[in-house]
Amino acid sequence: MLKKIGAIGGAVSIILCWPLATGQIGERIYLDTVGQYENPYLTISNESYDRGYLSSDVVSRLEVKDDWKSLFDEEGLPTVWYVRHQVKHGVLGLESTSELVLDEAFKPVADKLWGEGVTPIRFTTSTALTRTTEFSITMNPIAFQDEQGANADVTSFVMTGTVDSQGSGEFHYQLPEANLTTTAREAMTLTGLEGSGQGVMDGQFWIGSQSLKVDHISFHNIEADQGVALDNLMVAMTNRLVQPEPAEGETEVNSMLTNTNSVRVDRVVALDGQEYQNFNFQVALSDMDYPAISRLGEVAEGIEQEMTQAQAEEAALALDLLVAKGLKFAVEQLSVETPKGAVTSHLNLEVAPGIARASQNLASITEKLQGDFSLQLPIALVEANPAMLEKATMMEQNGIVEKGAEYYRLNMKVDGDQIILASGDQLPLAMLMMLFM
Repeated sequence: MLKKIGAIGGAVSIILCWPLATGQIGERIYLDTVGQYENPYLTISNESYDRGYLSSDVVSRLEVKDDWKSLFDEEGLPTVWYVRHQVKHGVLGLESTSELVLDEAFKPVADKLWGEGVTPIRFTTSTALTRTTEFSITMNPIAFQDEQGANADVTSFVMTGTVDSQGSGEFHYQLPEANLTTTAREAMTLTGLEGSGQGVMDGQFWIGSQSLKVDHISFHNIEADQGVALDNLMVAMTNRLVQPEPAEGETEVNSMLTNTNSVRVDRVVALDGQEYQNFNFQVALSDMDYPAISRLGEVAEGIEQEMTQAQAEEAALALDLLVAKGLKFAVEQLSVETPKGAVTSHLNLEVAPGIARASQNLASITEKLQGDFSLQLPIALVEANPAMLEKATMMEQNGIVEKGAEYYRLNMKVDGDQIILASGDQLPLAMLMMLFM
């Protein structure tokens, strides 16, 4: 009995003391996260951390970086914001609720947009002791109208997801509807926004996939009765790392990054009222040396106004490494159905490995360049544009394009600095580029 009482007493002691431990662990997680957080727009720091037994009160300071402060100043918005976190220490982890602390100058604006006393954004998290976190971000609905005719009617935006201790995670978000009208009588309507992603942020790149879809979005000038609209927009992006097998004699090879992007729109209404159907665009950059492209990204992020000499040298070294390892670029599909016929096109280019110091002689890249290109344009579409018709006629006369019953067609291969036409004739690559300009 005494052993049982002792065991029970020990368990109770652990349970009673555990909130102290989780509170300390939570503080450490928070301070570590704030210390390591990187963002091109904001710097985040700890303003205060008041840790108690069962809960803690925390305030974070968010400051807009110098490059973006002028944009906030022009709109009369604060450049320093504070977020208050209420953290609860549980037996198995931590739960927190975060809300934006409204600046006194901004509070009247927020009251008009979201309602008096309503917080614009709420962020809740539940973090296990393994540092796996489930989160939810909610932007409350907006209902606003003023005497000048501006109005906004936006439903709640909700994002949920999870992230583990290594930064890997997934997220989902949705915004059912948004309607905005400015004082200049310009209106925007959006319905059915949804998106998701899965992967990890690795320095400059999201390694994984993301996608977004919109059922309908339109922009309309009410006074001129003109506008543009998109129906069933789908956007997808994937970054994938591949570890190639070392060649004979190599002990280690760098990871290679492949980036693919696609855009699909079922229907587009242009400003002139014409409708276009089934727009498809797919582009891919593959076999890129990951350390090299990462170095280029770091250099680009560090540029403030003008590139320094050190940054230029670092960018040149990264470019040399990237090109030396080879890379591929492909517009796998570019097509749309116009009122005058279908447009289709594709492009494949490959820079073979083996170019040394490309930054000192960019022309050397063409020595390792291979690829092919095709384009089909409706004759009716070309004839409707005098400048396009002039170039098409000139290229037809020179045997570069072929004119059929309904379409102009261009097919060619790229071999170094030469273009090989469908007829077998060859042209310098530079000459063709000049014809397209």
